[in-house]
Amino acid sequence: MEPNQPNGRQKPLPLLLRWPWIILVYLALFALLRLWAIPAVLLVGAVRRKYSPHGVAEGYCLSRTRKKLNQLPLAVLLLFIAVCVGVYALYGNIEALYKQLLAGAMAAGLLAMGGYTGFAAVRDSFFPANSQLARSIRSQLPFPDEAPDVAELFGMVDADLGDDPLWIGSIGVGKEWVLGDSASLISRIRGIFTIDRIEHHRRSNGGSTTSRILELVLVDDRWNEAVTDFKSPKDLQDAADCLAGRVPEARRGGENARAAFRSMKEEEREAFLQEFDRRQAARLASAAPRFD
Repeated sequence: MEPNQPNGRQKPLPLLLRWPWIILVYLALFALLRLWAIPAVLLVGAVRRKYSPHGVAEGYCLSRTRKKLNQLPLAVLLLFIAVCVGVYALYGNIEALYKQLLAGAMAAGLLAMGGYTGFAAVRDSFFPANSQLARSIRSQLPFPDEAPDVAELFGMVDADLGDDPLWIGSIGVGKEWVLGDSASLISRIRGIFTIDRIEHHRRSNGGSTTSRILELVLVDDRWNEAVTDFKSPKDLQDAADCLAGRVPEARRGGENARAAFRSMKEEEREAFLQEFDRRQAARLASAAPRFD
């Protein structure tokens, strides 16, 4: 759990690291260093996170959408690799047809990944009303089609988190909202699942590498999922425990429990929701003050 400074405030960002000046810094780095600007941009992004890791300066929600711009160097790198692989597939000395097709398919996959990553980074950073976060907030409201503008949407969640929210790893927990990669109304949470998985990746030279997937998956009362990545398994478990304390009736578990929960048939979902409401009503009734 990350400690907050008094009133949740962080040291103010230097002028050139603030929005929109940071865009000029990124553009200058790319103009001067070309491809070598990628590590420099990542370093600048790390410095910005050190000053304001949760975006107090411009609002938690808006800062979270702005941070998607940090994915732009990755998109550029993927596109560059895709072009290299594509050129090799077309003009390289590849004798076997299946190898040429494999290289072409790899180039197409990298092109699609790079294109979508770049598109999502630009969309969330410059058009927050269309961002994943804004869409997730709208979808939680009773009448999504009548939702207010993005400034009011973000302001609603920011106000709920307050000046001194509870931050656990990647998520902030307020009185009514949970802010991760997307937003979730605590009252609508019906499933809390933790994913802790080791993935093995084969390399072309015969070796292999591993990566650890740490995700918190929240499922709401319409079976929509909100997934947030974590870096620490302890933070992941602490976040799940914290939310389970707020919604003890929610289904908990790991990857298998998530799959079983998601695959419930309609009648099973209805039975679960009815039991959820019954247990929640009983808990709230027992906790209500008595006046004898």
